[in-house]
Amino acid sequence: MAGDAMIKVEGEAGMVQIKAMVPKQIRPVVRSIYFGLYRLLVKAQCWYSDRRDRTTDVDSSDIPPAMLRFRVAETTSVQSFVAVGRETAKCVENALESVGRPFDSFQSVLDFGCGCGRTLIHFTRKFPGKALHGTDVDIESINWCRTHLPNTYLTVNDSLPPICYPDQHFDLVYCISVFTHLSEDHQCRWLSELHRVIKPGGILLVTVHGPQTWKNLSTEDFERFQQKGFLFKTSSKLTGIVPSWYHTAYHCREYVLQTFSPMFTPLTYLEAGLGYQDLVILQR
Repeated sequence: MAGDAMIKVEGEAGMVQIKAMVPKQIRPVVRSIYFGLYRLLVKAQCWYSDRRDRTTDVDSSDIPPAMLRFRVAETTSVQSFVAVGRETAKCVENALESVGRPFDSFQSVLDFGCGCGRTLIHFTRKFPGKALHGTDVDIESINWCRTHLPNTYLTVNDSLPPICYPDQHFDLVYCISVFTHLSEDHQCRWLSELHRVIKPGGILLVTVHGPQTWKNLSTEDFERFQQKGFLFKTSSKLTGIVPSWYHTAYHCREYVLQTFSPMFTPLTYLEAGLGYQDLVILQR
């Protein structure tokens, strides 16, 4: 996973350098043309990937369609989907063990923003008797999970709260690459909602974009980021592929601990705990 993450980060850094060479006056036009071609290429790649022979170490029936894979990883690679999901599940388990709360100790678990089950798949195999739930805004991904992950409880949620679970329902909620794409308003609303559905003493695990991603910011954006410790950047690059509110958020450690702590008690903050993302564990 770390290798894939670094490739993505280095690629984004290269795009920043290219952008700097384009005159500001024509950047909107160039961006519009480039993003349009990029989206066509993505759709072509997904079409091709769904039709070629899949070479992987798991049965192909366990692999979601290419577009669903792309929405969670910005790649159609089957190998990456499987490897990153496995490594993410392992990192989550290791992080929980580091605070004395092993995954197996939780009775009811929610994968908030589960997508097409990249991480959830591995937990269903390792913990077949556990009550594993998943929710996401992507109805296609949830429908795929309902067909292929029969021992899980899956729901579709809206872009903003509430979700359909009762108060104090979960021992553990984990959010992988969710807060990395939310505006500050969305983030605060979802923190409050997750606090509602987690039991007293329960755990919230989230990831945020760490220092390895900050180097991709322009000088102007980095200065804005430093002023508050949070930055939300919008882009039309994936218009029509992901929801209109889904963009890129950057957090610094101090901002996270200060913003999340009114509702949760921070237990640990692991820089690069999940590849290029930091991993945070909090207790209700």
